[in-house]
Amino acid sequence: MIGSSLKFKDKFMKTILITGINGFLGSYLAKSLALNNRVIGLEYSLDNLFRLDNTSFKVYSTQRNKLEKVFEENSINIIIHTATFYGRNDEDLQQIAETNFIMPFHLLDIAIKNKVSLFINTDTVLDRFVSPYALTKRQFQEWLYLRRKEIRILNMKLEHIYGPGASASNFINSMISRLKSSESFIDLTLGEQKRDFVYIDDVVSAFHTVLENDSLVLDDYTCHNVASKELLTIKYIITFLKESLKTKTRLNFGSIPYRENELLESSSDNTSLTKLGWKPNITLEKGLLKTINYYNENK
Repeated sequence: MIGSSLKFKDKFMKTILITGINGFLGSYLAKSLALNNRVIGLEYSLDNLFRLDNTSFKVYSTQRNKLEKVFEENSINIIIHTATFYGRNDEDLQQIAETNFIMPFHLLDIAIKNKVSLFINTDTVLDRFVSPYALTKRQFQEWLYLRRKEIRILNMKLEHIYGPGASASNFINSMISRLKSSESFIDLTLGEQKRDFVYIDDVVSAFHTVLENDSLVLDDYTCHNVASKELLTIKYIITFLKESLKTKTRLNFGSIPYRENELLESSSDNTSLTKLGWKPNITLEKGLLKTINYYNENK
């Protein structure tokens, strides 16, 4: 996790609500922001908050509590919405819609009624029709824009996030796991897709940057692209992982067709963030090696 802490310019401790606080991004943000702020969390279930390492965050369950209770018991200054379902673990359409659109839609309404000063949304660069995940994320983003006069919005559009502690369904982690399991072969697309992968520490530092520059954000709605600008093909990335892991798994590039509406080049302009002083510090190859090392040490 990044070592820097966040102190707001007005020098008063903020109360920050993070949805999906036990998630990959949510947990990293919680631990770093809690160094100088009061952080509370929102999760569907409280049964296994394994990423929080038994830390003392107050976490509310959307399964057990009404959202209103969170605001009755806390004076919340900022909401960071990271909770999401990608559909990678056989979640049905209703679950995806509930987590990505319906719950945050309700949360936004309550935030406005309780005069929360800032709502930070974690968005995707994917086209809306690539998947139900992308569609529901876009639908919520459009509601954020519609209600921008009622609450200030920061919309953070993330390229592909990865790093130590990501879920097993994360593309990089999934490939590391499959390569280490000594599968004799892995069927793949041609791998010509160019992707921008951003290491978790760089993503967290992007959130820190926009929060530290909050006083400079005068517009009701601001969108930032969190991108490394380091475009490499899927074929190169998987081949690099195989060589780094020294496995004999055969990579069958071209044996699987591209999905419908496949994005062949994911490229985002991160200028608005770099103008605030942010820059990605971890190259993809360095980040992949750090992720491999973490995987080796924790499996």
